[in-house]
Amino acid sequence: MYIKSIRRITNDACHNAFTGACFFNGSLYITYRQGAAHADPTGKIIVLRSDDEGKHFENVATFRQTSDSRDPHLYTDGRKLFVVGFEAGTQRKSFTSYTEDGRNWSQWTHLRGTDGFIMWRPQFYQGMYYCAAYGEFERNKNSVVAWFESNDGINWERRYDIHKGKEIPTECFLDFKNDGTAVMLMRCDDKNKKPYLCMSKPPYRKWEKTRLNIPILGPCLWLVKGEIWISGRWFVNPDIAHIGVFRIENKKPVLRLVLPSGPDFDCSYMAVAKDPENPVRFWFSYYSGHTASDDPEINQFSHPDIYLVEAIFGSDKTGFIIDWQVSDVQKISLDQIKIPVSDNIKWKKISAYTEKDIKKGIATLSTLGFVDAGNIIKGKDGVIFFKTQIDLGPSETIRMYLGYDGPVVVWFNNKKVFSGPGTNPAIADQTSVVVKPEHGTNTITIALETNNGKAEGIFCRIVKEEKTL
Repeated sequence: MYIKSIRRITNDACHNAFTGACFFNGSLYITYRQGAAHADPTGKIIVLRSDDEGKHFENVATFRQTSDSRDPHLYTDGRKLFVVGFEAGTQRKSFTSYTEDGRNWSQWTHLRGTDGFIMWRPQFYQGMYYCAAYGEFERNKNSVVAWFESNDGINWERRYDIHKGKEIPTECFLDFKNDGTAVMLMRCDDKNKKPYLCMSKPPYRKWEKTRLNIPILGPCLWLVKGEIWISGRWFVNPDIAHIGVFRIENKKPVLRLVLPSGPDFDCSYMAVAKDPENPVRFWFSYYSGHTASDDPEINQFSHPDIYLVEAIFGSDKTGFIIDWQVSDVQKISLDQIKIPVSDNIKWKKISAYTEKDIKKGIATLSTLGFVDAGNIIKGKDGVIFFKTQIDLGPSETIRMYLGYDGPVVVWFNNKKVFSGPGTNPAIADQTSVVVKPEHGTNTITIALETNNGKAEGIFCRIVKEEKTL
């Protein structure tokens, strides 16, 4: 997991918390609850929209009924973007609104058939709306998580109970694998605070439940090419909490990252937005009080803010091309190149950094997949060539992701598909190009201008185009 950026997107002296995230029609949406305190009748739900991948946001919607409106979630069925939240009064009713264009929203509407339950992060999958909601909640006593289904996202039916008992199950974060398997992280509010990892195959009537060995609240779960990742308010000890990010390995959580957060408990509630064009690029929203407000009179720990993380999940399995051939530096410029490679170039083997190199201490997560030619360039001015061949099965299109720290020209099967400038350092997935491969062997050639000797190398990754909703 490589963190490309962490941005604070609120700074208004409010208590900003409990986030949701989703891509819709090419724009990134973030929602959160804004109030005067963690639990306060002033709470309202804010929806932000970014058309430049999280660099700038505008407020496109605000929702509130008659009491504390909170814990919003965003999800889409491909045609509509839904925001869901609940009113934290005595009846605890869940509400929703939707938009078809990202700007004009329907009324804040009560979710029918859900009274007494909090509809926690519904999802749409293959024509149906699903939700593992919790209700019959008595603090420190009991609760029940029930499975709901809907044909329209407004009218819901309680189908059966998934779990109830002394563990006090509550908030669930749900996702679906490509084969239809439902995967879910279920919060438990007993003294152990250890969640359940739950899995079920269609029609989602029987669940396999594994209690994890870490205390976390505010559960979040996402899938990266079949791998299960989770996060939440991870209690390092009873008095200190941070946002831990874990990968599930053999049904056990393995800590991979701790995001800037804590040390107070008021943090987490991460949400996930998967890049619609890149299966290993994600945006995560969360809240924390680790950064002080611009107003020195504001207590930062009682006035947390919303943060946005952009992350790449890199491993040898994600399509980075490992094996290359590389030339010496040629004393030419890019505009002098008429064909990809001349016949008199001598080639030598070179490999991209892999996870084995990280374990050896000669690479980091940020350089995973990097083809490092720094020892060849050594400050020389000119152009260096990289080439490789890859075997591909029948496919309409593939997407080639590139990173580079100098001007480049890229050819796919001797056809020029990209050219552009570059600056240090090279960043994985900086640029993407859609190409149509041949069934069988395909050739990639990259000419990198050494940027007055400052360049060091390239990233290149191939991903088959995936269909979305």
